[in-house]
Amino acid sequence: MRTETTPGGAGNPAALLDTLCRHFPGGVTVMDADLRLVLWNQRFLDMMGLPASLFEQPITLPDLWRFNIQRGEFGQISNPDELVARFTERALRFEPHRFTRTRPDGRLIEICGEPVAGGGFVTTWMDVTETQRLHTQAARHNAQVTQLVNHLPQGISLFDETLALQLWNQAFIEMLDFPPEAVFQGARFEDLLAIMARRGEYGPGDVQTQVAERLALARRFEAHQFERARPDGHTLLVVGRPIVFENHVGGFITSYTDITAQKTTEQALRQTNAQLSDAMAARDAALDTAQGRLSIAYDQLAQAEKLASLGNLVAGVAHELNTPIGTARLAASTLEDRVQQFEGEMAQGTLRRSALNDFLRGTHDAAALVHANLARAAELIAAFKEVTIDQTSMRRREYLLHEVVAGVGATLAHLLRNGQHHWVVEVPQGIRMEGHPGALEQVLTNLVQNSLLHGFEGRSGGLIRISAHANREQVQIDYEDNGLGMAPEIRRRAFEPFFTTKMGQGGSGLGLHLSHQLVTGLLGGTLNLRSRVGQGVQFSLTLPLRAPDSNAAGPSPAP
Repeated sequence: MRTETTPGGAGNPAALLDTLCRHFPGGVTVMDADLRLVLWNQRFLDMMGLPASLFEQPITLPDLWRFNIQRGEFGQISNPDELVARFTERALRFEPHRFTRTRPDGRLIEICGEPVAGGGFVTTWMDVTETQRLHTQAARHNAQVTQLVNHLPQGISLFDETLALQLWNQAFIEMLDFPPEAVFQGARFEDLLAIMARRGEYGPGDVQTQVAERLALARRFEAHQFERARPDGHTLLVVGRPIVFENHVGGFITSYTDITAQKTTEQALRQTNAQLSDAMAARDAALDTAQGRLSIAYDQLAQAEKLASLGNLVAGVAHELNTPIGTARLAASTLEDRVQQFEGEMAQGTLRRSALNDFLRGTHDAAALVHANLARAAELIAAFKEVTIDQTSMRRREYLLHEVVAGVGATLAHLLRNGQHHWVVEVPQGIRMEGHPGALEQVLTNLVQNSLLHGFEGRSGGLIRISAHANREQVQIDYEDNGLGMAPEIRRRAFEPFFTTKMGQGGSGLGLHLSHQLVTGLLGGTLNLRSRVGQGVQFSLTLPLRAPDSNAAGPSPAP
């Protein structure tokens, strides 16, 4: 270790500092305002594989970077001076930083730097290779458990002792027809009960009373099993068991099994026409309502003079809706013909069991086709309605920026893996913000999906990088990819609602528009775009660390 020392024994500050550095479990360095190394310990040299002779003369951080570049610490570098200059510019900001570096020998080093008064850094260097291995192993185990649960045909839910949702699968959402946004880790059992009660899952009655009764039963944490006939005609077998840890109830796990197929043929015949008629009527009513809202939205957007291309949009949406609706009508018409044929055979007394089975299979297939196509139509309508998202529905709270970015990365990890794309995050820990993390998550998610759909079209191995730096009042978040980029005429219209180069191919044209609305409205910041053909895109979000109050965040989108 190199430092200025004076005699004096254990009570001497320099001796105490020497003892601290020698016994620190990791490497430690101190740099002054001129980026000169003024203190280091032997563990730092050993961990980074640095020769002691390198430090026999005064050395600066740029000198150390050049040494590491020459020995291949950063891989193949075409322009070392440019890299050193970039590193130096970043270091001279004297901002707290935390990142990991994988050394050529495979070890993973966590580097944490804290600025000191007057300039300079105190930096710690920790070997986290084993910690990362255990983290990766745990993440792989969790992913395997998640895949196992999602592979089950039954719906699964697990609530902890506070009745907060901790584990579920897609079948649970689909069987109980929950809105996807209502199901998340930590969702309250009583909130999910309220959703079901409001839509009549428990029959007529006061919603609050129905929720309170079922909440009281759940808090007993008793085993239970019963059948529930849902409004959509399906019958679910619900089986719940308490979870016990060390003689303490830790929650309960419930399975939901669709047993509709086990019902008698007579019940199926009696209910098929009624279910189909009710479903068609409900979907027709929903479509009528949606078409009315589309008309209202058209008028509002035209008055705002922001939708010069809305005529093309409406035509595209209508075209998209015609396909699933036309298919559903054809399936319903075919089913009606089969019902008439079936009734004729019954009246003539020539009905055979094989004909009955054929009729049931055909009825089931037709109903499934109608349901699937009407569900697709509903998705298209839901996408159109997103432009009128209610900003006030986003919960306001304090949050850490790096946690929000990490959450987006975890949510979209499967999409990035499928395309073999790379996700690089350079967001310092400790940037604390107050506002609406849900809105920021939606913005970042939209940007990633834009890269996947447009920037990386027809290619794999793309790169998405998110970095950030903050001062006392605001933070700048830089998002970039190395995709196809945008031509000038596309870049100029990128934030227009419903403008997309993928109409009818998976693109709604709402992602970037909604992102711009959320950033400039609810989040109270700015969103800028830079792009050239073949050079990817760069989005810069400048946000206040404390978002404005909802009633001062600018105009809300049209309801």
